[in-house]
Amino acid sequence: MDASTDVMDVLRLLLDLRDLDEMGDVALLDLARDARVETLGGGQLLHADEHLDRHVYLLEGEVDLIADGKTMQTVTAGNERALLPVFRIHTRGLVARCTRPARLMVLNQATFDHYAATLRPDRGACTGITVEEYTSSDALPGLIDEIRQAFYHQEVDLPSMPDMALKISRAVQSPDADFRQIATTVQADPVIAARIVQVANSAMYAGVSRVESVQNAITRIGLQTTRVIVMTVVLKNLYTPQTRLIHDRMKAYYLHSIRIGAICHALAAHLPGFDPEQAFLAGLMHNIGVLPLLIQADRRSDLNHDPDVLEQVIQELAWPVGALLLEQWAFEPPFITAAREATNWDRDVEEADYCDIVQVAQLHAVLVGGKRVDAPPLVELPAFNRLPMGEVDPVKLVEAAREEIGEITGMLAG
Repeated sequence: MDASTDVMDVLRLLLDLRDLDEMGDVALLDLARDARVETLGGGQLLHADEHLDRHVYLLEGEVDLIADGKTMQTVTAGNERALLPVFRIHTRGLVARCTRPARLMVLNQATFDHYAATLRPDRGACTGITVEEYTSSDALPGLIDEIRQAFYHQEVDLPSMPDMALKISRAVQSPDADFRQIATTVQADPVIAARIVQVANSAMYAGVSRVESVQNAITRIGLQTTRVIVMTVVLKNLYTPQTRLIHDRMKAYYLHSIRIGAICHALAAHLPGFDPEQAFLAGLMHNIGVLPLLIQADRRSDLNHDPDVLEQVIQELAWPVGALLLEQWAFEPPFITAAREATNWDRDVEEADYCDIVQVAQLHAVLVGGKRVDAPPLVELPAFNRLPMGEVDPVKLVEAAREEIGEITGMLAG
């Protein structure tokens, strides 16, 4: 087994660990590179005092945690407790005894602490330009217009599509798309490769047996879902916020985007004439305009400390900015339309499209942990009435798919 495969195998294990839920993909990759896997026989001991500089996780087997000669807890691989480090506290004299052969993963504490310190950026940190603060409601329209003009006159650089995402997007759009070639491209990024295999084995896509290779995973989930996963990973690593408000808002943005994408997938699977994979991507990208706005807000003192002003700027500008960005990234017209019209509840078009699915999905996000949107009732929504719903009840459909939607959202947003 080559080194890159070893790293990907470790990444798959890391993706399930609770302590690492908020770690970014770059952090997970560094942890995987520094990690090692050890095997201990039944009866062997592991001393907490000797692992102060390491995080130890149980992958297989079972251990008893013993203090002062008494068994305090039993940790069994596969249960909830095993998602946390074996030694959650390093009590002097604490010992883990293998009750049967065990397989352990050991992470470097220094690497873990380095990235853990970046999870909650300092509220006072700020980079880039600072301008006069806009705090009054009278000044807000001027601020919004200033930012709008900056984007439209190209005074602000829109983010470039990362190279990996560009390669995959071009390959997927090609009529001669080759699964083997795409798998080779994906394997150049172990984080993306691990995510694809993880999703392929999720409840939404799982077949009779688990898949282990990237090529088999792509074959199972399809090219458009592969594109979704690639876009999810690269967008999360496109920018690292320097202020707490933007950090939290960006995290909420990713979660919302993935949740809407998963709901779109569930809806489209029951609608004739629509591709669930395309619907997933439309949902994921529908509010892409939030991303460049957050990047700019992180550099402005009038936005990176005022959540109310920031939210009003996003509500006004996210949709046109999103359409601009997807046009620059050469996305297909249906995705650009969904980004521009996602909250234009009164839009009047002749035929149902993916934007209609995105709108209906937004109204159902509250069923799977999302926020309620300010929109007309479902039965009054033109998008809902255009879609060929037939006997499909979207509320029952989303509720039935709640577990799958939650699993996919957790995987891609984690």
